[in-house]
Amino acid sequence: MPRATKEDLVLETALALFATHGYHAVGVDRIKDASGVAKMTLYKHFATKDILIEKVLLRRDEHMRKGLWAAITEPDVLAQGAVAQLRAVFEWHARWFAQPAFHGCMFIKASEEFLDDGSGIREASRAHKDWLRELLDGLLRQAGVVRHEALASHLLIVLDGLIVQANLFRGQDWVTQTWDLVASLLSLHVPPPTTGQAPRA
Repeated sequence: MPRATKEDLVLETALALFATHGYHAVGVDRIKDASGVAKMTLYKHFATKDILIEKVLLRRDEHMRKGLWAAITEPDVLAQGAVAQLRAVFEWHARWFAQPAFHGCMFIKASEEFLDDGSGIREASRAHKDWLRELLDGLLRQAGVVRHEALASHLLIVLDGLIVQANLFRGQDWVTQTWDLVASLLSLHVPPPTTGQAPRA
C-alpha cells in the first residue's frame, strides 16, 4: 500500500475534525497541529480554508461512493436484484449510524454553514446529493418502479431525514422501520407481474 502523502494526511485529519466539530469551529492551526505538518506545507496544498473544505467534501464524497457501491454490488445482493440493492443502501446507512465517528452529514452541515450559493463548497455538496439521487433513480428504474425520478428525489429526502434523526436520537433503530415503509410504498409503484394470459376482450 502506498504511503500517504502530506496532502492526504491533511485531508483525512481535516475530514475527521470537521465531521466532529463543524467547519467554523475548527481553525487551520488545529488541523496543522493534529496532522503534524508545517503551516507552509498545508498552505502549499490548500491556499485557503475554503479550498480545504471543498477538497474535504470531495474526499468524503469519494469515501461514500466507494462504500455504497461496494454495498450494492456485493454478490448476494446483486443476485437478489434491484430492490435488494435499494435495501442495501438503507442498511449501509444503518451501519454508518452505528459507528462512534458518526456525527451527521458533512454535506448538509456545509450547506448550513456556507450560504454563498455559488461557492465550491455548496457545489460539492449539491454534486454529492445529485449523485446519490441518480443512484437511487437507477435502482428504482431497474426495479420497474413507476415515476422513478420523482420517487428517487423523495427517497433522498428520506435518507437525509434519517441522517438527522440518527444524529439527534442516537441508539434508536430508525432504518428498519423506515425501510419497511419504503418497501410498502414501492409495492404500490411496481407494476403487477404478467401472467402470460391473453387479455380479456
